[in-house]
Amino acid sequence: MPNYQMLCVFKNLPKPELVSSIKAAANCILENGGIIKSFENLGLRRLPHRLFGKNMLTYREGHYVFINFISGSQKVYEMKNALSRESDILRRILSNDEQTSATPECHCEKYGYFVTDIVDYTKPLTVWNRKITDPMYGKRLR
Repeated sequence: MPNYQMLCVFKNLPKPELVSSIKAAANCILENGGIIKSFENLGLRRLPHRLFGKNMLTYREGHYVFINFISGSQKVYEMKNALSRESDILRRILSNDEQTSATPECHCEKYGYFVTDIVDYTKPLTVWNRKITDPMYGKRLR
């Protein structure tokens, strides 16, 4: 089952109502067969632009909450539809978290700290010739 990460932007609510709306979002994930791994509350922040809620009021601040969970890929669409009916959620962004869960290889000891691609610079400059490295080089000249 793939890992998912969801960012929910909740309305600017008092703390008890905010907790109940976060619980409603968590229950929605659990009802659709998901397993919640972690929550991260980023707090109240100013929104990048004004958002309209279900009641057509404008909101300029919102509570940002990250929810990491595991779920089947077919249940994600049902989950998004159920969360779109929640009145306290202004926006929800769901992304696949497989790239962030895989640990990247580190070649810090051998090549340095800021190297992302390993390039062998010990080869002579003739190897980097365009005729050798570009497979379309001869076809463009004809």
